[in-house]
Amino acid sequence: MPPEAPVADPESALVDQLAALSRVMVGFTARTLAGLDTELTLSQYRTMVLLAARGPLRTVDLATVLGVHPSTATRACDRLVRRDLVARRQGTTDRRVAWLTLTEAGRDLVGEVVRGRTERIRDLVRAAGVAPSADAAGLVTALVAAAGEPTEDQWWREWAGSVGREPGV
Repeated sequence: MPPEAPVADPESALVDQLAALSRVMVGFTARTLAGLDTELTLSQYRTMVLLAARGPLRTVDLATVLGVHPSTATRACDRLVRRDLVARRQGTTDRRVAWLTLTEAGRDLVGEVVRGRTERIRDLVRAAGVAPSADAAGLVTALVAAAGEPTEDQWWREWAGSVGREPGV
């Protein structure tokens, strides 16, 4: 039996466990996508989530958020456009600018994946047998905010409000 590892400081222990949890969450998303037989990569799904959460984006802005070169974002979106999950629309004020938006099929798919992943997380919380606490929820909320992401409630409100939103708005 290997010797026990020394007890890490509380911050390192938290970071290590959150890193492990992030692998679980990515797995949930990947399994949910696979269960829907979408043949969608995680990076393509992330692109769609950003469009759902932030509304119409220019390719250059999407690339910045994704941390990739604009040509990489363009190629990824080309695939999503061909599958009718993302649409390109000309701007109303500057016709040279194309805005990327989710199609209805794209919105439906994102919603289905988010709901499926949420159910898997709910099952995991129940299986853990640990009583949820305000401290744990507060920690997660603070981490989500620090990452610049909306809370789950904010995400769903924005998602619901994105129906029919015009590019550039």
